[in-house]
Amino acid sequence: MAKAGYATVGEFHYVHHDPRGKAYADPAELAWRIVAAAEEVGLGLTLLPVFYAHAGFGGAEITQDQRRFAHSVDSYARLIEALNPAASERRFLIGIAPHSLRAVTADEFAQIIRLGPADAPLHIHAAEQAKEVDECVAWSGTRPVDWLLKHANIDRRWCVVHATQMTDDEIRTLARSGAVAGLAPTTEADLGDGTFPAEQYVVAGGAFGVGSDSNTLIDPFAELRQLEWSQRLHLHRRNVLGSDESPVGTSLWARAARGGAQALAQKAGAISRSYRADLVVLNGGDAALAQQGVDNILDAAIFGPCRQPVRDVMSGGAWIVRDGHHAREAEIFARYRAALRSLGH
Repeated sequence: MAKAGYATVGEFHYVHHDPRGKAYADPAELAWRIVAAAEEVGLGLTLLPVFYAHAGFGGAEITQDQRRFAHSVDSYARLIEALNPAASERRFLIGIAPHSLRAVTADEFAQIIRLGPADAPLHIHAAEQAKEVDECVAWSGTRPVDWLLKHANIDRRWCVVHATQMTDDEIRTLARSGAVAGLAPTTEADLGDGTFPAEQYVVAGGAFGVGSDSNTLIDPFAELRQLEWSQRLHLHRRNVLGSDESPVGTSLWARAARGGAQALAQKAGAISRSYRADLVVLNGGDAALAQQGVDNILDAAIFGPCRQPVRDVMSGGAWIVRDGHHAREAEIFARYRAALRSLGH
């Protein structure tokens, strides 16, 4: 992620237990591994432990394949309690993440969103697939985003992940709520989930950020390119998400940086006093960026034939990538290969 141009990550963290579904002696065992990974690489971190309790709407019993994810409200509260004391010292933030309406009951949802501090970010998957929408209607009589808008006091603390399948009224109301739409355009394309209604959402004042859901790709430039291209294919127009003030690439990057920072509750996303110094230096040595002016360089990096857009990355005031390389990449990759070998891959 660092080499791709990310400086801070929101980790929607599913896996909490051992392969049999049994809790570790320390309920935060695997969460600490995420914290350690961010520390080792130098990325800023908003840790989003996922609450996942059911296999479908209405409290369906969890399956054997999901047992590593599963929590009760009490066990999830213990997880958050275990993490809280170290967050300030180890410089990460904690958010609350009910996985989706199909994985929590209404009562569980109401209880867990109160477990974090008043300003903690809240993330939930919603309306990713048409099937999910149909199942939500069968369960509740309403669609997922509509249910959240009516029952969850959606505001700037919230990141609604995907939000692909929305009605016109849901688009306008979610945009006005101040919430961030958390988009993973390459994943949504890979899975055939549909096209996020980005033009309508932005015109209505909506904020968005981008990330990687299934790790199909880890590349913010590719995510933004896919987002814009999906709009062009759907609307049969060019330069859909640009503005009168900025070229489309500059507009996309600025919107995603601001929305991503808001979703993570991090003071980032802009160069400003008291904000995190999260900076990306583009690679002028890539042929696609050679001789490009400031006004055009993000267009070239996102939409041009650019193979290596990132040269340097600063996270929180410290350079973590220089000349396209991380100082510990060889060591980390060697350990990664050894881990895969040990798993029989």
